[in-house]
Amino acid sequence: MKTQRFGDISVQKVLDGVENFKAVIAFPEIDLEVFNQHKNWIEPFYDFAKKTIRISMHSYVISTPEINIIVDTCIGNDKNRVGNGPIYKANADVLAHWNLRESAYLQNLNNIGLRAEDIDYVMCTHLHADHVGWNTRLENNRWIPTFPNAKYLFSPDELASISQESNNPYDQYTKLVYEDSVLPVIEAGQSILIDNGLDLGKGIHLLPTPGHSPGHYCIEIESVKHKGILTGDILHNPIQVNYPGLSTMFCADKTQSNEQRIKLVDQLTDTETIVLAAHFCGSTAGRIISNNDSREFLLI
Repeated sequence: MKTQRFGDISVQKVLDGVENFKAVIAFPEIDLEVFNQHKNWIEPFYDFAKKTIRISMHSYVISTPEINIIVDTCIGNDKNRVGNGPIYKANADVLAHWNLRESAYLQNLNNIGLRAEDIDYVMCTHLHADHVGWNTRLENNRWIPTFPNAKYLFSPDELASISQESNNPYDQYTKLVYEDSVLPVIEAGQSILIDNGLDLGKGIHLLPTPGHSPGHYCIEIESVKHKGILTGDILHNPIQVNYPGLSTMFCADKTQSNEQRIKLVDQLTDTETIVLAAHFCGSTAGRIISNNDSREFLLI
């Protein structure tokens, strides 16, 4: 993705990895024919031969003249992602390949001219495993915050949810995620709960958007002439701009998630707002446009 600029605010992408994910697993209610109906624009995001959606795991770095904010920290390295409970076993094909993985994420951060020490804030749109992994790194068999000078911003509702679920004997996977990627940050004294008084500077606004998870947030960026939005997991694949009532298997509240997505897509269609989703692959950034009686996601 080329650097996106909103006045004196810039947004860059830091890649953790790209994966293929079976579309019928990601979207249990999908009719795969919808991809054929939109083949003229969906092909960069869907593998027609394998019937998989292409998923990018990446962070965004928002830089202002004063601070650097990294949004979502992907999967991470060296994480134990093999659970024993029934929730993990039911989704093992999806989750097991994140176990003890290695990626060049920190080098990719260096490649855009930043070190882990340069990050002032870490903002997790939500606390799913693929959004918190690089919150911490393994050092001398201990999980320590990857970004030593940063404050980590957690939604109170999201933190309460993952804390509760980490004690669920049927969901040991969430317990693993909480214990290696969230709790060490709290114990290090680097966490901050998001509230109405939080100010990240002019032009950066946090938008509560619960549904995919209880405390999900989007981030809006605006200048006098330009506007963008980091949508987190409200959108997983661009096919959802034309079918916003399509939720994923990972949405905690399907009804609320659909409502948020429908509202957001309607608001963004045929505007100049740049959409920066958490998992769109390729050049990533784009706009939602209408085309006769349908919509498309147009990469920029």
